[in-house]
Amino acid sequence: MSEVYSKYLPPFVKQTREFEILANIESQILQEEREAKQNLEHDQWIATATERGLKRRGDLLNIVREPTESLEDFRQRILFLWNHHKPYTYFHLLDWLEGLCEKENVAVEMQYHLYYLHIEIRLIKKQLQKEIEKTVRKMIPANILLEVTLRYNLYGELEPHTHGFMKQKRFRYIDLREEDVRYWNKT
Repeated sequence: MSEVYSKYLPPFVKQTREFEILANIESQILQEEREAKQNLEHDQWIATATERGLKRRGDLLNIVREPTESLEDFRQRILFLWNHHKPYTYFHLLDWLEGLCEKENVAVEMQYHLYYLHIEIRLIKKQLQKEIEKTVRKMIPANILLEVTLRYNLYGELEPHTHGFMKQKRFRYIDLREEDVRYWNKT
């Protein structure tokens, strides 16, 4: 008999077969209610939301989770769209991008005389490339040429890994270029 329900029963009823069955059923219901309450609390914030909570936020933002998109990538995309505001200066744009991608994962180059803005994102944030391009295009003046690119792996980043390691992992040339090196030891 489950302790959750049986602690409320009088002692002479606890040994009755019907109440043991009832206690098992009630304890399952109470457990489901406890989990539903916990999920509801988690769904209040994007950072802790369950899949159901993220889908609800996505519906509010008119976005859908892509079939190839992981739940964490979808969470980050929702967080990105939920919290973005339009910066009115170059320095606010830098702060916004560094807050979104972290400082080491983004590089921004502005060429004022050419009206050219180049944003380079590391591979770890490649799932945000389209969203950043779409949002920054709305933020900046129309006469500025915008280019958002990925920073692919360079030879120096591949150097610590041996040819035998890469052969063992069965990397293709495109994998060497386009996969984030920081995750190679985890796979």
